Amino acid sequence: MVGAGPQLLGRFTFTAEEIVRFARAYDPQPFHVDAEAAAASPFGTLIASGWHTVSTWMGLFVRAHGAAVEALPPDHAAVIAPVGVGFGLIDLKWLAPVRVGDTITFFTEILDARPSTSRPGWTIYHRTGSARREDGTEVMRFELRHLAPDARESRHC
Repeated sequence: MVGAGPQLLGRFTFTAEEIVRFARAYDPQPFHVDAEAAAASPFGTLIASGWHTVSTWMGLFVRAHGAAVEALPPDHAAVIAPVGVGFGLIDLKWLAPVRVGDTITFFTEILDARPSTSRPGWTIYHRTGSARREDGTEVMRFELRHLAPDARESRHC
């Protein structure tokens, strides 16, 4: 809901194994896949790819909508596309590194929502996505606009 403040999506602990697994597949820079190379990097240690952090946010965001659509018919738009269709990330910033063992808490906040004029039964959302370490340090922030089925409107996300 607009004005409700940040909503918790979930938490994830980044292990060395997860960091290396993701990086080998999608962002194989040395400071993401090799502890020795990472030690010589400006970070001084292995860190998670920023794309890993964003992907984790997305996974939690989609899963947060799963329970809300269980009672809907299988062909309902909210079942087929529970979080709708994104128009792209705006102003994505990786603000601090995510290190091995960091437990990151992920949030979303709806800044604006309005009914779609071209697609009845759908809403255009403008929201933020963010992530913080346990000490409160923000590690990632972005804005997102997306078109989503109205069945989600009663949800916190």
